[in-house]
Amino acid sequence: MSATEVLCLGEALAVITVAGDLSSATPPPVHVGGAEANVAQHLAAQGIAAAWTSRVGDDPFGRLVLATLSRAGVDVSGVTVDPTHPTGMYVKEARPDGTSVMHYYRSGSAASAMDASDLERLPLDGIRWVHVSGITPAISSGAADLVDALIDAAHARGVRVSFDVNHRPRLWADRDTAADHLLATAQRADLVLVGRDEAESLWGTTTADDVFAVLDRPPLVVVKDGEIEAVELDRATGRRTAVPTPIAAMVEPVGAGDAFASGYLAGLLRGEDASARLARGHACAGWTIGGPEDVRPGHHPLAFIPS
Repeated sequence: MSATEVLCLGEALAVITVAGDLSSATPPPVHVGGAEANVAQHLAAQGIAAAWTSRVGDDPFGRLVLATLSRAGVDVSGVTVDPTHPTGMYVKEARPDGTSVMHYYRSGSAASAMDASDLERLPLDGIRWVHVSGITPAISSGAADLVDALIDAAHARGVRVSFDVNHRPRLWADRDTAADHLLATAQRADLVLVGRDEAESLWGTTTADDVFAVLDRPPLVVVKDGEIEAVELDRATGRRTAVPTPIAAMVEPVGAGDAFASGYLAGLLRGEDASARLARGHACAGWTIGGPEDVRPGHHPLAFIPS
């Protein structure tokens, strides 16, 4: 593999997907999920050299995570195998109406045991971007400290930081705590990706322009407005670019945001203009919602988008 371009940090979990009610399910297959791990796999599928780092347990689920990401072409050499904490997992009940109900089992997980000391083992040399999300600082105070330390270390080396807000209300003590912490972290990033709906729930913003006013420091901000559009503000040029969301058949929506982030970031790394990288994000998200997995296997749609 060529030198790593993007380093993704965050928790990966074993995922059991159930069609219908869990109580009546037959033994289901086990997959791998987790926002940053999803992004890393999508980046690798687009020809971007990506690494993922975290802690996993010394257990079958941890080995599954490492094997799955390795097969996807992701560098996992910076992952720590923790002999004292388990790999987290969640069960996803996929409902017939296209919605999903999640049941998480991540308390005390190996990834939640991460702290600032983990920074010493992270492979930052030669990296162009670090990608993190708002999930990691929510899983433990130690993980939050690590994200802060990683952003400092990245900027000290001239590495840019991509931050997907990824607000998960159940992981935070309350909305105000989440709003303050996620805003402070977003303001330190070079690229912020956020859903218009989650920004409204956090900061009371109702439009993309409202979000740009709140996130007034990051050089690049992308607001994703579901089935309507995605809008980028590039502060270096002052240009505002909007690309409508294309129609896509949806089987299950989980993972769409991670897929979009990977497509957009891949386009940015390839030197594509704003419209092209937003379209790449849409294409990746549209592919992912066509299957029940967090990272849909098979043919990747970005082969149709010229670099």
